[in-house]
Amino acid sequence: MDGLHSLLLRQLKRYFGESARLPDNWQPFLNAISDVYRDYDMHREMLERSLVLSTRELRQANTEMRAIFQAIPDLLFRLDRAGTILDCKAGTGSDLLLAARKLVGKKIQNVPIKTVGNQFHDALQRMLAPTSQVSFEYTLVLREKECSYQARLAPMFDDQIVVMIQNITERKQAENRLNQANQRLVEVSRHAGMAEVATSVLHNVGNSLNSVNVSSALVTRLVRKSRVAGLTRAIALLQEHTADLGAFLTRDPNGRELPEYLRELAEHLIEEQKDILQELDRLNRNIDHIKQVVAMQQNYARISGVAESTNIADLVDDALRLNADSLQRHQVKVNCELEPVPPMNLEKHKVLQILVNLVRNARQACDESGGPEKQITVRIRGGDGHVRVTIADNGIGIPPENLTRIFNYGFTTRKNGHGFGLHSGALMAKEMGGSLTVQSDGIGRGATFILELPVG
Repeated sequence: MDGLHSLLLRQLKRYFGESARLPDNWQPFLNAISDVYRDYDMHREMLERSLVLSTRELRQANTEMRAIFQAIPDLLFRLDRAGTILDCKAGTGSDLLLAARKLVGKKIQNVPIKTVGNQFHDALQRMLAPTSQVSFEYTLVLREKECSYQARLAPMFDDQIVVMIQNITERKQAENRLNQANQRLVEVSRHAGMAEVATSVLHNVGNSLNSVNVSSALVTRLVRKSRVAGLTRAIALLQEHTADLGAFLTRDPNGRELPEYLRELAEHLIEEQKDILQELDRLNRNIDHIKQVVAMQQNYARISGVAESTNIADLVDDALRLNADSLQRHQVKVNCELEPVPPMNLEKHKVLQILVNLVRNARQACDESGGPEKQITVRIRGGDGHVRVTIADNGIGIPPENLTRIFNYGFTTRKNGHGFGLHSGALMAKEMGGSLTVQSDGIGRGATFILELPVG
């Protein structure tokens, strides 16, 4: 019986005695039973070791979960499908209207604020689908302070629901501050856009006033230098010789020269008149241009913030007129390919601000390139319920790394730039349901800006 399992040996000695000798043919059977005992011992040892490890891991997990619940300020509820609170965990600083132990057994819908209770009731109704997850936000006034919360509901095992409630007051306050800052930024950008148009108006009026001053000075100089005084002297001379006018004109040397003098004087006065009329015509044209520019600015100022039916081609024409002097001064050629499109319901002043800025940027890009032929192409195309106005230049171009940043607030590559124009334009295009985008193949290859606006 040597080599058998100790437990088997004790059983054999108890039934057969200490000195009993078993038949030899039992030995294989006893060895098999002994092996079973040993396998059992091995499995039991492994099971006990696993149980010890599992218990330790479970204790550690419980400790970690307890620490997590204490560390986070969120509230955790375990509910049944009817909304009855089965368990409640509250971390340090959590806002509980009642003690956790008093909440168990109550329905989460029966909270002191009726509107919040209704929100929980609606959320539970939406949790009928087994895999659905629901979240909503609500507001409570605690200790005379308004607090915002977010509740998330998710299904659990055994037809239960877990609810996590997070205090999002600080996040909401930050969002409100961000929204206010964005609103202020939009206002600043709008004012900057209005300044762009006003600057163009002032440039146009200023240039026209310079021309008015030049024409006025020239007319004054022509009048002061006029030889009309010679006509007065000739008439006086004729009046002196009224009695002997024939003899004076035929015999007196001064009288014989008088007809030729009068002829030359008449020709000179005709030339003077022509020059003065030409300058007066130029003066009138410049004054009319000033009137038109001021009237156009007044028109856009009146309709600010109001959408009205308008032809986009008229706005393109106004934008080019507001930049006309600058384009001519810098010798930039403008090509227009304006496809007829139906009238659009637009806030005209916003579209004008965008177009004025895009034309000016295109002109500046052409200047910076230093190319011999500066050219801007303006196109209008319609289709798919939208109208696209593209302003393309053969200027300095845009590097790829700037294409994604060019509409950011404050971003500019120009020394005296402020970074408002394109940012403001993109915001206004978005407000009108459209978009402002840019394309460029890189430095030295020009750029194309696309303003897309809905027809309706």
